[in-house]
Amino acid sequence: MNLRTSRMAALLGTLLGGTFLSLGSAQVVTMTLPGMGQMMSGTDGQRTLTCNNDAVTLSGSNNQLTLKGSCTQVVVNGNKNVVKVATVGQIVVHGNQNTVSWSRSLKGTAPVVKQSGSGNKVGKQ
Repeated sequence: MNLRTSRMAALLGTLLGGTFLSLGSAQVVTMTLPGMGQMMSGTDGQRTLTCNNDAVTLSGSNNQLTLKGSCTQVVVNGNKNVVKVATVGQIVVHGNQNTVSWSRSLKGTAPVVKQSGSGNKVGKQ
C-alpha cells in the first residue's frame, strides 16, 4: 500500500467511525457501519473485536480475528484467514484455506454454515 492509498484508507476509516492500522507489512482497516455491523479489511492483521448481536465481515488474506460476545453472522472473504468466534448464528466463507472455529451456537446445536472455495475448515473448537 503506497502513502496515498494509506492516507485514503485512514481518512475513510475516520469518516466511517473506524480505525486504520499499519504495522510493517500489516495493513488493516476496521469499522462499524450502522445496519451492516463490523468490518475488517486488510492483509496480515491481528484483531480482537466484540460482537453485540451484530454481524462481522472479514475481507483479506492471512488475518487472525478473534470475536468475543454473540455474532449473528460471520462472513469471511479471502484466503488463509483464521477466525475464532465465541458465539455465532451463521458462518459464511468465500475463499480458500480459511479456518473458522466457534464455541457456541446462537440457536440449536450448530450455526448455519455456507461455504465456497477449497480447503476451508469450519468447526467447533
